[in-house]
Amino acid sequence: MSSPTFLRALMTAVCKAAIIIADCSTFRVDTAVIKQRVPILLKYLDSDTEKELQALYALQASIVKLDQPANLLRMFFDCLYDEEVISEDAFYKWESSKDPAEQNGKGVALKSVTAFFTWLREAEEESEDN
Repeated sequence: MSSPTFLRALMTAVCKAAIIIADCSTFRVDTAVIKQRVPILLKYLDSDTEKELQALYALQASIVKLDQPANLLRMFFDCLYDEEVISEDAFYKWESSKDPAEQNGKGVALKSVTAFFTWLREAEEESEDN
């Protein structure tokens, strides 16, 4: 039950359920929906970086299908990080992934979450300083 195909389907379903379309061009994430589904995500992702990476690929593909609405991927990243669903290692692996099968929309996706990764690195540096 933790095949890449299953994990991607699970993540896609959870993310689709959490997307709120305010008008034709404004999207946001209903964090309550994500929080409600954290236990099932944690059960199947099992704190496994490779499984979390599959979840991030599924999220990327979902955002691409929606024509990459502004800030939507960032909102998901913030929520998934805050709820400790996706580890820092998995985010960094996704960022640096060169997997040819996962390049559709990757450039735009990376640009949309630049501030997230900047924040993540700064937070990491601060914790190392303390």
